[in-house]
Amino acid sequence: MQRCGEYLRMATQAELHAALKRATAPELRRDLALELLDKTSSRQYLDECLRTLLSKRVTATLDESHRHALRDKCLSYYTDSKRDKAGLLRESLTRLLVHIEHPADADIYTLGVETYYLQPVDDVAQNLRSVALAGLAPIDPPLACLYATRFLGEPHTSVFNCEPAMTAIDVLVASNQRLPIYQFLLRGGVEMAESGRGELTGRALESLGSDFPDSLYESLIEQYRAIDQPTATMGIINCVIEGRGEALYDRLETVILSTRDDDLRRYGLVMMAAARDDELGERLLRLAKTARTDDLPLFTEAVEICHLPERDETLAHLRRRLG
Repeated sequence: MQRCGEYLRMATQAELHAALKRATAPELRRDLALELLDKTSSRQYLDECLRTLLSKRVTATLDESHRHALRDKCLSYYTDSKRDKAGLLRESLTRLLVHIEHPADADIYTLGVETYYLQPVDDVAQNLRSVALAGLAPIDPPLACLYATRFLGEPHTSVFNCEPAMTAIDVLVASNQRLPIYQFLLRGGVEMAESGRGELTGRALESLGSDFPDSLYESLIEQYRAIDQPTATMGIINCVIEGRGEALYDRLETVILSTRDDDLRRYGLVMMAAARDDELGERLLRLAKTARTDDLPLFTEAVEICHLPERDETLAHLRRRLG
């Protein structure tokens, strides 16, 4: 073991990289990657080190004894951010620190949630802020909730994965802080949904909780039914069905039947059937009997998985109409 440590310290970057490429044991790959990470400023080598450390088998071997090497490297990029303009290296290093879960790394997470990079116009550090927020949440929940509130509806929300706002919702829900989510839906959710970020709005609509007042949720349903954005509306369907919000079942029917998106209608009908809820099943079968001709294939697909005994009769009716 001592000889191995001496070799790692004495080896050149090229030798370490070659050894890393040959190594198969997770612990050896970890040690080689950490040593090379400490020595190198080559982007090629850095990317190889981080890919190795982020692989599942190697990440599982990381513990507090490896934390300082990761911290030092991460902090060096905050000191000289020009060497990591997009924040991608800090994002990977922060992910590794979040895995180790040491409370003394709150300083790095706070730096992370404050990092923005506009290149040239769009921000490219959303994932760094997301990972940093996830690391901060268990250490300082009140502070994490403040940042989460700021991230909801922020214009620099990613159009690809809606981060860091998606993580912000998770953080707020974990702390039972749903008022900022409701405020987002009232003031910014429509804009997000109409700008290609409907998944975020849908997640927010799912996240208000079963104790959220039905009357207020009805207003949200009408607000978002008006824009008929499928990924946002999926959040309404999931919330009502998974939360067994029977008082909102009439609204649910209206949402499913009024959408102009066939895929969303199919999703809603299938969710009604898959819920294995007698009330929802009975509503599905009733709606199937008067379904529009264009919707017959959608209802047939949903009724086929309905759990109620009347499904066979309804299926026969649908198939007769289909000819």
